[in-house]
Amino acid sequence: MRVIADIDVLGDVEFQRRIARLSLALLGVTALLAVLLGLVRGGERIDLWWWVALAAGTLVALPVHELVHGVAFKLLCPGCRVSFGFQDAFLYTRTEGAVLPRDRMVAVLLAPAVLVSGALLAGAVAAGLTVLATLLVGVHLSGCAGDLLMAAAALRERACTHVRDTATGVALLSDWEGDE
Repeated sequence: MRVIADIDVLGDVEFQRRIARLSLALLGVTALLAVLLGLVRGGERIDLWWWVALAAGTLVALPVHELVHGVAFKLLCPGCRVSFGFQDAFLYTRTEGAVLPRDRMVAVLLAPAVLVSGALLAGAVAAGLTVLATLLVGVHLSGCAGDLLMAAAALRERACTHVRDTATGVALLSDWEGDE
């Protein structure tokens, strides 16, 4: 297999800028939606417990997000060794050197965005707190910006058939012959 692209999340300053821009855009949209929901629905009782729920939901989502990546790796890459780490304000899960078909790696990358965001949404909506739900989901998705961009890069690259997890991100691979 040949390497098409190497995405270095921890060392590529331009990629980190793209992550920051997407993250800030998602936070901006989230804030706007939360304000609009608050106005349309007549407001939501915001007291100390509401703020505690926002802080707790935001903080708990971070390690749960990485655990979901770990479970997804274990399910979609049987036998791979999963480890966790923290560097430069990034929590991460890795199975350094593991190679997965593109669709499986995209599923691993997107699993927390879907599952953790869905759980946050369901919990807050069940409690009747739609503004809180919006904020929890939006803040979590803003933290998924790196995963979203790596998944998009893999999907955008037509020649990418496999993705290898690396110490600093992912490498897009192709098992196609030639330069299609």
